[in-house]
Amino acid sequence: MNRINAPDGTPLVYDAYEPSQPAVAVLFLHDWYPQPVGLAEAFAETGAQLRDAGFAAYLLDQRGSGRSGGRRGHLSRFSQLLGDLQAFRRAVRRRQDIPQILVGHGFGGLIVLRYLETQPGEPPAAAVVACPWLASRVRPAVWKRLAARLADLWPTLPTGRGAAYMTAGARAELQWAQRAVIADCQRIERPLLLLLGESDEVIDASAVRGLADQLGSRATVLAYPALGHDLLTDGGVRRELSGFIAEFRSSGLPS
Repeated sequence: MNRINAPDGTPLVYDAYEPSQPAVAVLFLHDWYPQPVGLAEAFAETGAQLRDAGFAAYLLDQRGSGRSGGRRGHLSRFSQLLGDLQAFRRAVRRRQDIPQILVGHGFGGLIVLRYLETQPGEPPAAAVVACPWLASRVRPAVWKRLAARLADLWPTLPTGRGAAYMTAGARAELQWAQRAVIADCQRIERPLLLLLGESDEVIDASAVRGLADQLGSRATVLAYPALGHDLLTDGGVRRELSGFIAEFRSSGLPS
């Protein structure tokens, strides 16, 4: 377990899986997870498999999740997450000065996409987003949408339970980021692999396909008709992921 501080001082925790001579660093951002425990165990297998494939893998507990600081299920500003990712990247670079690949799942995929749009000065070699949360498959209840609109009045109002726990402020920031990613996607210049589970019951797959159409040749889309939201647990998908990452060894450019 490793610790860094976010730009605003929030303590962040990440796990490192490092082989003896890694050629690529993989930085993983998880899905929405407003829980204080369980992240390290959930992604230990993923980290170990990437390490065994010769990659250095780093898995961040995002603010408000797992062992990291921050209010559970709440976001003051989505931009804080971009600052967190930047601090995470710098910490990894101090450990291994090798090409970096960003990998984001669900909510983490949304963060990676927005980061690619807004951080042109220090781009990663490439990125992978799996089932990015550009839109929900089922539209939130009316009262939740209303709470998001009135988030300035009561930002910490709970609008969900358990794994779906989210404050009104977080919901408003999520909706803002979803619109911003679609509007600014032409800013994405790095190679991008989009992984899509077509049986996903969480995110709207059509929104992801719409993004891919706008990106054109800058994005490679791999769709899996029989897989749902947690497609990264599938062995075949992990092999595709490893194959894509392996193209960016040492130079940071595809071979």
